[in-house]
Amino acid sequence: MKIVCLGTGYVGLVSCAVFANLGHEVVGLDIDEKKINSLKKGQVTIYEPGLEELFGKHLGKNLEFTTSYGEALKEAEVIFICVGTPPKSDGSYDLKYVFAAAESIA
Repeated sequence: MKIVCLGTGYVGLVSCAVFANLGHEVVGLDIDEKKINSLKKGQVTIYEPGLEELFGKHLGKNLEFTTSYGEALKEAEVIFICVGTPPKSDGSYDLKYVFAAAESIA
């Protein structure tokens, strides 16, 4: 299955590695060019036990990264939105990044 994880933070990057390890074709999509360039070079940008091993095992095979929505989404079967949802002062969550991601997908 062709999976896109929109966002490559703690949720997105770990999800990318796990889905790739399960045999899926995975694209990590993020608007942060610096982060994507680091990931393309094999530099894991967060710490999670076991992540570096999974990442290294699949990068360049069935795991890739891009900042291009068109490139990432052209054959996507499933898209996971893995962007930040920071808390508001009233305790609810700010969903502006989720809505922005959904608009960009559309």
